[in-house]
Amino acid sequence: MAGPVDSFSSSEWALVTGGSSGIGFALVQGLLGRGCRVVMIARDAKRLEAALGAAGRQGVETLALDVTDEAAVTAAMKALLARLGPPAWVVTAAGMARPGRFLDQPLAEHAAQWAVNYVGTLNILHGLAPAMAGAGRGKVILVSSAAALGGFYGYSAYAPSKWAVRGLGQVLELELGVHGVQVTTAFPPDTDTPQLAQERQLRPPFTARFAAANPVLSAAFVADAILAAADRGQSEVAPGRGAGLLLRWGPPFARYLAWLQRRLLRRHTEEAAPPPPTTGPA
Repeated sequence: MAGPVDSFSSSEWALVTGGSSGIGFALVQGLLGRGCRVVMIARDAKRLEAALGAAGRQGVETLALDVTDEAAVTAAMKALLARLGPPAWVVTAAGMARPGRFLDQPLAEHAAQWAVNYVGTLNILHGLAPAMAGAGRGKVILVSSAAALGGFYGYSAYAPSKWAVRGLGQVLELELGVHGVQVTTAFPPDTDTPQLAQERQLRPPFTARFAAANPVLSAAFVADAILAAADRGQSEVAPGRGAGLLLRWGPPFARYLAWLQRRLLRRHTEEAAPPPPTTGPA
């Protein structure tokens, strides 16, 4: 663990996975602004060190940890609880997105995204939620995705893993809520992060064209919206107009988007099809 803080407060500390960049790092900054001490988790120690410098080091610890490693996560959470007590905030923002068509994408990519996006979230919460429930307080933020609010072409591996996070959030809101722990599930749309830059390079052509019409939000805007929703006690939040409509109107709007994609897909397929062979004069 790097960047130790001697006066780390056990009553107001927060844990953020995926905290070295993107929405996770913006949430770290937001929690620091609320006076929390933050344990920032990511797999890459070098990126954590760079993020620590960007965060100003004051009030931040870093922990290089693979959230898919159940034994390592269990041991790390046990050590944090022994030293700091139950956290005031737990934010699970670690994730990966590798878009692709179901017919093309290998099973290994499905498994990898499931492991990081869902199982990684599960491992962290399984290690910390019992202590928070026992203390009768705390806030949990699960970062899902707008891709969990409808069906989107080209996200056959990523979207199901984020749908699972959505389902987990709805159950935990009930189960942890009776113990005084508030759970908020967030559904951010396209956000200006290093992950989105990588993701765009892998999108199928139709997905890239369909997504091009959507505005890209800043990580700071998304993080502010998520934390404000948690402050208000909201169980779900979808920053931005498009994601907000999906969350507010639910299945009807999702069905409309599916219809629109089917219609555009027919046109896209026709445009991409090779021209029919021509025959010359006999």
